[in-house]
Amino acid sequence: MGRDYLERCTRIAILGGTFDPIHNGHLAIAEAVCDQFKPQKVLFVPTGDPPHKPDTPITAAAHRYQMVLRSIYQTPTLDISSIEMDRGGKSYTIDTIKALKTLLPPDCEIFFVVGQDALENMESWKNIDKLTKLCQFIAVRRPGHDHGQFDAHIAYMGEKYGATIHKLESRQLDISSTGIRQSLKDEAQVSALIPREAEDYIRRHGLYGCVTPDLSGTHFKWAKACLGYRLSPKRFQHTLGVVLEAEKLAKHYGADINKARWAALLHDCAKEYGADKKRMLCEAWHIPIDPLLAKHIDLAHGLIGAECAKRQFYVTDPDILQAIRYHISGHKDITLLDKIIVLSDFIEPFREDYPPLEAMRALAYTDIDQAIVLGLTVMGDIDAARGKELHHWSRDTIAVLGQKQKKY
Repeated sequence: MGRDYLERCTRIAILGGTFDPIHNGHLAIAEAVCDQFKPQKVLFVPTGDPPHKPDTPITAAAHRYQMVLRSIYQTPTLDISSIEMDRGGKSYTIDTIKALKTLLPPDCEIFFVVGQDALENMESWKNIDKLTKLCQFIAVRRPGHDHGQFDAHIAYMGEKYGATIHKLESRQLDISSTGIRQSLKDEAQVSALIPREAEDYIRRHGLYGCVTPDLSGTHFKWAKACLGYRLSPKRFQHTLGVVLEAEKLAKHYGADINKARWAALLHDCAKEYGADKKRMLCEAWHIPIDPLLAKHIDLAHGLIGAECAKRQFYVTDPDILQAIRYHISGHKDITLLDKIIVLSDFIEPFREDYPPLEAMRALAYTDIDQAIVLGLTVMGDIDAARGKELHHWSRDTIAVLGQKQKKY
């Protein structure tokens, strides 16, 4: 945060903490402070070396800073400062307030947000008698705890130290950073508890025992487990069948087996979303869809699935994402990996019999192009009988692979 901004600030609230990690409870407090006290900004200040947690290991300050930054940067009333991290040593509130006052206008009102636990221990803070003269406080009651004890501490600090302590009149979320860390370690869902940007950062950096998204066996195992409860049993069995077939085809044709298994695993990850959700995701994720896809939105599940693979399963390899994107239809620039996923989806071992399943299986390991052309052609005939047009990506694939057949 630049000095020039602070020089123009006349009313600011400071929200300090370890933020290990930041969660939606912190954001709810910041929002409530904005609503009730109308500061120009709520300034998040991640601690560098918190004195109140001497024996508790905490995540590196740089990681905690980035998690907060990514969680608040789109909200105009929220900002962040690295002032405690940059200073080094133990992070005492009075030192932070004094440092900020050198950057703020002399008449700036400063509010420091404290939780109930901190409120009950304020007497032990460094130079508490001087700190209460430098800023006001906003006290946040711990969810589910006694109002009387909370009010008594506010009154006591006011009488003994002259502290001005306001109560935050807002229902708070009962969320624990400790519980979130354990949930992440246990590979449990935390999406309702922490900002999506923070979760993405955690998973990309392997914090709190999370699997690092490196396409390793551990990452694959995690993604497979996620799909196991996310998909219906029948869809999940189909997915596992596509993985088995894709591995075999990749080995047979000399393709990258790891990429094949990943594309196969995630090819239908968005298949079972409702039609309205598919349309909403296309809009939210800026996925362009033509009139045919708009009319038959299920045909877009490959496009949506590629985005899900990137956003939800942390897969960034462009070859894998392309194979997922076009697994239903192929496309004019179809690659060997694309072909493997298209054909695996057609012929996986758990598929119920349909024409021309046996013919495609017979061709799969001798002429993959012909097998795909056969499958897409029959699919086009079925669609035509239902009054549905074959997508131009499928027609392009048939034309390209058909030309290759004529050359031989």
